[in-house]
Amino acid sequence: MVKFLILGDLHGRKPKLHFKDFDAIITPGDFCPIDYIRKLMFEVIREKQKDPDSKLEWYELCGKKKAKELVESSIEEGREILEELNSFDIPVYVVPGNADWTEDKKEKWDFLKQDRYKGLIKNLKNITDIYHKLINIGKYQFIGYGISTGPEYPQYKEDFERLKPEKLRRLAKIYEAEKTRMNKLFQKAKGDKPIIFLSHNVPFNTPIDEITDKNSPRCGYHYGSVIAREMVEKYQPLVCIGGHIHEHFGKYKIGKTICINAGFGSDANSLLEIEGNRIKMLEFYKK
Repeated sequence: MVKFLILGDLHGRKPKLHFKDFDAIITPGDFCPIDYIRKLMFEVIREKQKDPDSKLEWYELCGKKKAKELVESSIEEGREILEELNSFDIPVYVVPGNADWTEDKKEKWDFLKQDRYKGLIKNLKNITDIYHKLINIGKYQFIGYGISTGPEYPQYKEDFERLKPEKLRRLAKIYEAEKTRMNKLFQKAKGDKPIIFLSHNVPFNTPIDEITDKNSPRCGYHYGSVIAREMVEKYQPLVCIGGHIHEHFGKYKIGKTICINAGFGSDANSLLEIEGNRIKMLEFYKK
């Protein structure tokens, strides 16, 4: 029997632990705060919805000097959160979220092309990054998938109408490559060991991935990960743990898999107890 404390997207907020007696911590990324940056990103999305040819970037709205300060502050606060998690002196399993300043080769601004996530987790002995990895831990195995901000390939008619054919082809290529990579990890997994699937984003088109934030230009849309959904449907891991969609904190079952949205903020705690190949207990902390 093993007990996992699950923490949600922290975004610079130090976690308050509301459960005791657990063996390890699982958290789906987004350690860095981007509250103000997110508002600028929403403005850019709205502009691109109106004008698909728009080249506007969020940092152009505040200027690159201010943007650098925001990013550097975000990274510093994210590192503090990871140091806090490391200080609990038990294993902590993570994947990067979309807010954790990973490498972005498509970025036009060189400052944002760099991979700063590696620095966030560097020299933290209790932090294990499982992004794009299959890791055996005792009687269980972890598979990690990070970063996803929404459907890896468009799922809505208006997106197909808005995006140009060359953009859709590029997205399809990236999506297929990522799906192939994740399929290979699941195919390597040992059949006699339950799989714990840690994905930054929750599976697409469920009650735990709908955006209800009225400030979001995607309010009312399901915006989970298509790849996470496909991996769950195809391989039926014991549990799929994700976050990203801040409006939800709870679970949903797809086939035999319990899918968890780990929530958002300091108080978002869940306790998962696994015995053999079954979930013995799953409890969500409620204020």
